[in-house]
Amino acid sequence: MACSSLALRSSLLLVGVAALLTGCPDAPVTPIEGDSSTTDAELTTTGATCMPGQSIDCTCPDGSPSTRPCRLDGSGYDACECDSDPDTSGDATATTSNDTTTTGETTTGPQCTSDEECTELPVTECQVPICGEDGVCVPDDAPFGTPCGDATDDECTDPDTCDNSGTCQANHVDEGVACTTCGGDTCTCAAGACVECAAFAPTNNFVTTRAIEGWELTGSWGLHRSAPQSELAAGVEFVGQLLGSDGNRVAPFPGAELETSYARTPPTPLPAMIIFLSWNVDEGGGLSDNKTVRVSVDGGTTWDTLVDCAVDPSWPMCQPSTAQDPAVFDLVQIPVPPALQGQLGIVEFGYDTGDSCCDFEQGWYIDSLNVATECRCAVDEDCTAYGTTCGTGYCAASGECGLMGMPEDSPCGDPFDNECNGADGCDGVGYCRDNVQPTGLAPCDDCPGGGICSFCDAGQCLDCLSFTDFTGFSDPGGMPPWTVMATVGTADWGFYTEAPLNQNGTGPTLFPNGPVYGTDGNRNPPYPGSESESSQVITSIGTVPFELIFGSWNVDEGSFFDTKSIAISVDGGMSWTALVDCESGLNPQPFCDFRDDLRLIDDWDVIVLDTSPWFGMNGQLRFTYATGDSCCGFERGWYLDFSYAICDDVAFP
Repeated sequence: MACSSLALRSSLLLVGVAALLTGCPDAPVTPIEGDSSTTDAELTTTGATCMPGQSIDCTCPDGSPSTRPCRLDGSGYDACECDSDPDTSGDATATTSNDTTTTGETTTGPQCTSDEECTELPVTECQVPICGEDGVCVPDDAPFGTPCGDATDDECTDPDTCDNSGTCQANHVDEGVACTTCGGDTCTCAAGACVECAAFAPTNNFVTTRAIEGWELTGSWGLHRSAPQSELAAGVEFVGQLLGSDGNRVAPFPGAELETSYARTPPTPLPAMIIFLSWNVDEGGGLSDNKTVRVSVDGGTTWDTLVDCAVDPSWPMCQPSTAQDPAVFDLVQIPVPPALQGQLGIVEFGYDTGDSCCDFEQGWYIDSLNVATECRCAVDEDCTAYGTTCGTGYCAASGECGLMGMPEDSPCGDPFDNECNGADGCDGVGYCRDNVQPTGLAPCDDCPGGGICSFCDAGQCLDCLSFTDFTGFSDPGGMPPWTVMATVGTADWGFYTEAPLNQNGTGPTLFPNGPVYGTDGNRNPPYPGSESESSQVITSIGTVPFELIFGSWNVDEGSFFDTKSIAISVDGGMSWTALVDCESGLNPQPFCDFRDDLRLIDDWDVIVLDTSPWFGMNGQLRFTYATGDSCCGFERGWYLDFSYAICDDVAFP
């Protein structure tokens, strides 16, 4: 039977020999005389197989006869089994005594059936020898974390380890991180070694945690993105991050805490003048919320006091402040005694609350300090370790590590989202904003009970525990007296069971929720017209609710003719704070709008006004109404209804 011809071409040139073998798949392959280095490809053509246990004849280089055994997988024949290797000097291919074959730059290991048979295969420190799928020993990547290279373990580097791709990686600490073993006063890590800082940034703006490395902080001193809420006001967010103390604040509001604390710099060259920006909302200094600035050139054994508010209250941070714009700071410049200038010294900022007062306090904060500045960064990689979830660390032009902020409101931190604790979001300058609403100051209506809610408390909406149920003016005789005054014309404030007849002939119309309280405006019985009225009514003193809720119904010209306003007083009427002023446009409400006599009698507006700043205080309300003129024939006045339950819970007892 004729067989198909299979050509096996050798790409290797042997000394004086070129082979072209042709044969049938089931016929023995004729070996090349005297050659023991013929490759497997020269022994077996494509598709050729053999039976394990079979062998073919061959001749060794010394002329002795031998055989080539069939491989265990039947894929072809192994090399000629000879006692010694031929001289392969000058050959492109040579087979060693352990069957490791080198072709050009590629090394193929010996035949194997398990990894244990490959231990003699040469490998690098981040490789291990294994038995490959084709039964040949090959190098493989060592597992991640395998020790290699330099085993040094200190504050600037960890021992080297393999990276699971055959490479030994140096586990150095990020460039610029503070260290202590360089022998100098300020040391930083560089290429895995602790070296002395060569240059410093001119100003410390406290942008990243790198700014306070080496500082000693006690009490509530630390990096703050905002001043906390007080009992009277929500927290304020600064333009950037500052170093400071929130004083006698006990979360979530000041009070019931005494704090004596300080922030101390690492040793730093003392300049001719210590300069910084200051922001404080507290009692100022002296006996309460006293502030000091001291320096020591002997490691803290003795101190020179440069500022003491109790001794000299003229310094800006010594001034009492009940509120301050978070973007406005006081410049402080403190002269350093000539004998101390140029010496290495510790600068201390001290804070002593003195007492647990007061409900308005938010602490003391400093920025743009000209001492204890960062070791100047050189490249962005020096600042990588100081990034946040909302900002990438980079080397700013000032030499400080800065933050390249993510877009504002990018998700970060806590994803929990309700009225009192919004999902955390980036603030646009590199920090995560928690969006927790002020305790005791923020209203909410998603409390667990689903009824009347109290207020936000530590991010949760509380159910109201005590409340007053106003049944409106159903019993006018049982109401505390209200004071009615007229400045122009008459004062027609009082109880009404119906909206009166107007000049156009509409009405009278019964209020379905009557009696209600109000005034018929410029109505001159039996119809409006020919009267101008400017009047007001002041309620009796009562506990101010968290928010003022009432019903309103008006048929008049609205602003700017029939103007209305509502104000609150918590000092017995000595002073008033406007809640609504229709004429000026302050907090406009539906009763400021024009409404004609087509309005339905049961079409009441629900008005909700924020009175949380005065929550729990004794206060009064003042409602003012001014017709402006004697127009118009459709008018019927302004009326109020307080048929609502108001929560009486007190946030700060």
